[in-house]
Amino acid sequence: MSTVAEGGRGPAGPADATTPPPPSTTPPPPSATPPPPSATPPPPSATPPPPSATPPLPSATLGRFVAAVTAVVGTSMFGWSTVLVDGDATRVRAECLADVLRTRPFPIDARAGTVDETGLAAIRRCTAGLGPDVAGQLLAGLAVLLAVTMLAYLVAPWCECRLRGLRRLDRVPGTQALRADLAELVGVAGLRRSPTFVVSRSARISGNTFGAGPLRYVRLDLGLVHAHRVAPRAFRAVVLHELAHVRNSDIHLTRLTIAQAWAFPLGVLVPVTVTYLRADAGRQLLADSWRLAAFALVVQVSAWSVLRAREFTADARLPAADADAVRALLAADHRQVGRWARLGGLFRFHPLARARADALDRPGRRFAARPVEALGAGLAAGIAAPSVRDLATSLPRVLPGADPVTDSAFVTGILLGVPLALVATGALWRAAWWARHTGRPAASGAAFGAALACGLLVGRRLAWRVAYATDLRAWWIEVLLAGLWIAGGALLGRWVADGARAHLRHLAAAVTRIRWAWAGAAVATSVLTAGYVATLLVLDAWSTDDGWSMLHLVAAREGTGAATPLTLLDMIGFYVRITAASAPYLIALPLLAALFPVLAGRGATRRALRTGVAVGVVGALVLPLVPLGVGAAVRDPGLATSTAATLVTSHTLLPVTFVEVGVAVAAVATRRLSLSHALLAALTAGALMTPAVVVADVLVSCVAGAPGCAPAVDPTVVVRALTHALLVAPVAAVLAAAVGTAVPAALAVLGRRRWWPAVVVPVLLVAAGAVAVTPHRPTPAGDRGRDPCLVGVWRLVAGRFHEPVAPDSPLGVLTGLRTDGALDLSSGPAGGHATAYRADGTATDLYDLFVAEGTLNGHTVRSVQRGTVTYRWSAGNGRYAQRDQVAASDRVLRVDDRELPLTGPAEDFGGSYRCTADQLVITTADDAGSHTEQTFVRSPT
Repeated sequence: MSTVAEGGRGPAGPADATTPPPPSTTPPPPSATPPPPSATPPPPSATPPPPSATPPLPSATLGRFVAAVTAVVGTSMFGWSTVLVDGDATRVRAECLADVLRTRPFPIDARAGTVDETGLAAIRRCTAGLGPDVAGQLLAGLAVLLAVTMLAYLVAPWCECRLRGLRRLDRVPGTQALRADLAELVGVAGLRRSPTFVVSRSARISGNTFGAGPLRYVRLDLGLVHAHRVAPRAFRAVVLHELAHVRNSDIHLTRLTIAQAWAFPLGVLVPVTVTYLRADAGRQLLADSWRLAAFALVVQVSAWSVLRAREFTADARLPAADADAVRALLAADHRQVGRWARLGGLFRFHPLARARADALDRPGRRFAARPVEALGAGLAAGIAAPSVRDLATSLPRVLPGADPVTDSAFVTGILLGVPLALVATGALWRAAWWARHTGRPAASGAAFGAALACGLLVGRRLAWRVAYATDLRAWWIEVLLAGLWIAGGALLGRWVADGARAHLRHLAAAVTRIRWAWAGAAVATSVLTAGYVATLLVLDAWSTDDGWSMLHLVAAREGTGAATPLTLLDMIGFYVRITAASAPYLIALPLLAALFPVLAGRGATRRALRTGVAVGVVGALVLPLVPLGVGAAVRDPGLATSTAATLVTSHTLLPVTFVEVGVAVAAVATRRLSLSHALLAALTAGALMTPAVVVADVLVSCVAGAPGCAPAVDPTVVVRALTHALLVAPVAAVLAAAVGTAVPAALAVLGRRRWWPAVVVPVLLVAAGAVAVTPHRPTPAGDRGRDPCLVGVWRLVAGRFHEPVAPDSPLGVLTGLRTDGALDLSSGPAGGHATAYRADGTATDLYDLFVAEGTLNGHTVRSVQRGTVTYRWSAGNGRYAQRDQVAASDRVLRVDDRELPLTGPAEDFGGSYRCTADQLVITTADDAGSHTEQTFVRSPT
């Protein structure tokens, strides 16, 4: 669908031609034959460069077509969930949920880590059938969109022939010489099979290509047929341009793109508008009109970018002499110039003549990795993400070991990561190939990746589902997450660009090997992009500003009560650790994909391996010495062997992280290696240090002096060491290496005395400082059942604990009881027990090696506890209650030199309390005969 002069939008002639034939008249007689186009040379500023080679990579048209498909599908998924929604069923579900939540609190308490199974079952009964309904609506919408697209695609050639009155050229008498020349041009274009030439009655000097399936047509306007006699060079250039479309196999991409552009308004906008009007919701439709207009604009701009890219690609295939003729034809078009014409060119199916002339004179523009292309692809994927995730949530889980949130996020990441990877690898690999072909510096890819991330973020906020969502985030969480995602996108883009340069540098001109390398890069990038999008979706769901989000759970575990920037970073680390423990392949696959660039060359790979081996061997030799420090700790009478084992494991995993981070940063800083090679060095060091972690754990029992020392390997410790050394620590190492490369780059930019870094960097630092010191939202001073006197931090100064002991209980057996007895324990201010009561009804107990001591049947008994316990509390009128306890601590009873671990779920209890300005006394008792009395003083902190 192209015209050499103006893209199929009016007549054009050679540069010095006489008055061209108007559209409504017949062509001029032979006496009006203009001189050949070469009579007028092109302007000096447009001296054509030598023809550029064609890279053995997918064309830009294919990448933009993938982005256009993503845009159409993503923006349309909301439509049929609106059209097919069952209003009565939705109303019944809403009323049922309102009744359930009116009589009981929400069943999931993230702060306390408890689930009310009865309430959860009631909610599931209310929402029964919702998942299949949503999946059916979305799948029906996709089916309708596909049907409308295919109908428009298949019917378009028939409409083209009927409406324009096209005739086959071989059935027009007196065209033998024309057909012979066309057959010769088919050979020049490199086509094995000639397309079907048809003739229209238009007087324009233009042509067009169209078709469907195996049918391929080239339309020759009557003005172009006349130019065969009067301007053969112009005729040859136009025909070769049209045949280049056939040679590039972009006919079907063009027609499918146009069909999608029609299918979106016909299959989505019209049904949605009718549904709103039938429901008397015209005012709501007007309020949502800007969002619908944004969706339509995204679809149309994506389609226009495909159709413009194919024109540039077809011009690039012209031989040098024919390219000169095209320049002459384009130079004759003076109708559309100026700023407004260039702005309108963004919304045209075909580029302006000036844009095509610039592309011929500057072929490097066709290979540039434009951030606006990444922005459009990311925008389409971001709009699609919430709807695709809803669809994935409604379907059965497909990823073993993953929770529902992670499962749906990674399925969405896979579906959206593939088109994003095709767009990124296609653009950045073509840019790297052109840079190597011309000897110019290649793009870093950071701007391209950052634009992709910006598109994802903006598209996520434009999505239809978000317009009606109430689970939003605080502004500083949005800012921090946006900064992290943009940095991650820039890192992804740079990784793709670095891999492209590395592979193209070693493959030289091997066409087949370059194609295989690009295919491998596309697969690896798809895996990385899927993990990137999935992480964005998971942390987006976890960081919502509600009472049961994971962000508030992590804040409660930290004892802060409210989320802070450090809580957000802790949540990201928690996500990596829990994913590595439950579904390790979700981290292992992206890490393996990130190693793809190391396959390009052997020299850098050998250096990375040598660095990792050297550091790993030293670390493996040092780590087993850690248990020797337990010998000094064992002299502490309150330290249990199980607690010592936990300490040793923690203190061995932490050095592994530091070693891998150090070797990764050293690889990029001193060895001048890429991030992929830094990851390889970190993995090598981690693999060598893993056995040392296991050995350190085995030696704990012997070093601690336990009777019957028998070294044994705990499978749990082995799994934890492997996942930490090969999954968690490498992620931290890559991020640290990325920061290690970004800081010197930023300092180098500052060294060039550019003004904008000197302004932007302080602004960012001030903004980060403002976010870090942002005061928490004020909490109410008190609430019903929460005595404000208790709010604050208290330190235990005296505690007495009385517990009946049966002779057949584990403690009775250890102490040799013959009859029922009782254990009385006491503790003092050195016990290390502090409690933080918060005004929102939550509290955290901190046990820093808490010890309570007593005697039973002549044996010394110590209760040792280390860690935290989070729970809910209520107090009023002298009565105290504690419930929903979540323990993150180890508690053991030490009887002489033997230990008895205390396990089992914590029980709710109540009692009485007395609270003054600086003292709190809590007394509890139960029917079994146990009673406690604890005296606290208010801590100055």
